[in-house]
Amino acid sequence: MAISTRKDAQRNREAILAAARSLFSESGDVAMLDIAKRAGVGQATVYRNFADRDALVAALSEEWIEELERVAADHADEPDGFFVVMRSLVDTMARFHGLVQCAHAGGEAFAPLQRRLEDVIARGLKQAKAAGYVRPDLTVDDMLLLLSMIDGALAREHDPAARASTATRVLSLAIEGFSTRR
Repeated sequence: MAISTRKDAQRNREAILAAARSLFSESGDVAMLDIAKRAGVGQATVYRNFADRDALVAALSEEWIEELERVAADHADEPDGFFVVMRSLVDTMARFHGLVQCAHAGGEAFAPLQRRLEDVIARGLKQAKAAGYVRPDLTVDDMLLLLSMIDGALAREHDPAARASTATRVLSLAIEGFSTRR
């Protein structure tokens, strides 16, 4: 019986995460009760899996960073891998803008994830510089500034399609500015 209980618990956790992903793609203003309803579980089940909303946001952010790290690893040997990583990062920002807003508000609890993000950017940036694909004076802080500007542009858009279009346009404009290859 313990095995089926664990399977049920795992199914519930996966349903909670799927519901949260869906809701955070719509807004950053998501209540745990709404997640429970969307997941088809009781609110107590959500709290058994995640102590609070920050814990849930951290779990989703962890997934996001892990996916970005996989993308970076898959393209590590490509000189333009940096651009692939940046496009993936910005695409995720557009799709899960509500989650990004919550992670920014999470403060120090999200510092380890922020460092991992910065490491991914730094590795790709170093390789892009070595290949001569980006300006040599470009820094990780410049890229974080760019991401903040994209986040600001996305905040104006409420429609997911408009967010995706805006994200693509802003990143394209930025790449034109820091790329050495036109």
